[in-house]
Amino acid sequence: METKTKKLKESLLIWYKNNKRSFNWRHTNDPWKILLIEIISQQTQINRANIYYQKFIKKFPTPESMSRSTLKTILKMWSGLGYNNRAIRLYESSKLISEKGFKNIYPNFELLPGVGQYTKNAILSFAYGEKVLALDTNLERVLTRYFAADSTKDYVKKYSDFLLKDVDSRDLNQALMDLGSSICTSSNPKCNICPLEKNCKKYIIRSENSVEKFEGSNRELRGKIIKLLVMQNQITIKNIAKKTSEDEEKIMTAINSLENDGLLKVRKNNTVEINSN
Repeated sequence: METKTKKLKESLLIWYKNNKRSFNWRHTNDPWKILLIEIISQQTQINRANIYYQKFIKKFPTPESMSRSTLKTILKMWSGLGYNNRAIRLYESSKLISEKGFKNIYPNFELLPGVGQYTKNAILSFAYGEKVLALDTNLERVLTRYFAADSTKDYVKKYSDFLLKDVDSRDLNQALMDLGSSICTSSNPKCNICPLEKNCKKYIIRSENSVEKFEGSNRELRGKIIKLLVMQNQITIKNIAKKTSEDEEKIMTAINSLENDGLLKVRKNNTVEINSN
């Protein structure tokens, strides 16, 4: 096992040296910048996420600068990214970091709103150089196929010491991410040009993922409502129905979910507005 793991790292890092994607946040150890790109890139293609990252880091170079802003401003900048609850979690995180500081939160970054195990490990690896694997879908796919592992998480728990031995975790994590996104893709993997092909088990698990159709979905309607509120301070439920051409029952379902996520609030006169808390 140690020999097979060593071959993976050797071949992968040689390939990465010549093929790594160039983003300026890959050359920083600023935990705020790492947190920002990780939240933005969730469920978003990395090149598109990078465009938004450039806008956000210019406007909010520190968590303190974001914490002094408003949710409405952040949602306006977020427009087009979707999954707006990520924006409010980022905003809440900026307030918590401004209050306590990264030093006092480290290493328990899961205490930040919206930060799970992957984002926590990404911060620990990329900002602090900790020997951890940031196990996203790309890493899981590569490791599953290479080692023929049914459960990548269990496999990593057992063999992470082998994987992280004598390597910079930042390089290893980013190399696996780049390989998974460009060569070891979920469909039609390019095995013929993969640097790991010689020793890979090529263990591909077939799965059918149920993906909600976006057009006409509650997620699409939520986005439309947020866009309306970004353009004006308040709007009535009746006007939302008029502007979106949706029935009131569907609108109320979307509004209730947005309210539960803390994105907006409903006033007694059936008027909604961006939550300013």
